Amino acid sequence: LWMVTATAFLWCVGDSLHNELALADMSSLSVSTGVLLSTTIQTTTTSVVQTITSHPIELIYLGGVTTALANYIQTKAQREIAAERASIIYALDPVYGAFFANILLGEELSQLGIVGAGLITAAAATNAFLDFGEKDNA
Repeated sequence: LWMVTATAFLWCVGDSLHNELALADMSSLSVSTGVLLSTTIQTTTTSVVQTITSHPIELIYLGGVTTALANYIQTKAQREIAAERASIIYALDPVYGAFFANILLGEELSQLGIVGAGLITAAAATNAFLDFGEKDNA
């Protein structure tokens, strides 16, 4: 979770730096690179703090319910099935996401996305109906 947070912060810094570079005068860029980077980090930090203070309930929900609770339930349920099956179920995650995004948000998949979802679903169905794992000889 900390790695995701750090990556998101670095992404924001890079995005802010890109925006600042687009607005900056290229002739004064070499002199003020350190100032530009410092300003970008400060702006990003301020933006992150402002988001945390203005939306604490939403962040608690996203961190606690949709991330921590979902991972807890997933870990508990994973004990009951084989690792091969679990990997196929996890591979279906983007298909579930696309399906619910279509139902709840009205988003649509491109033709390539539909082909990809179909391939993932076919692989999962093949694994479910034709158990390629080792058989017990008992």
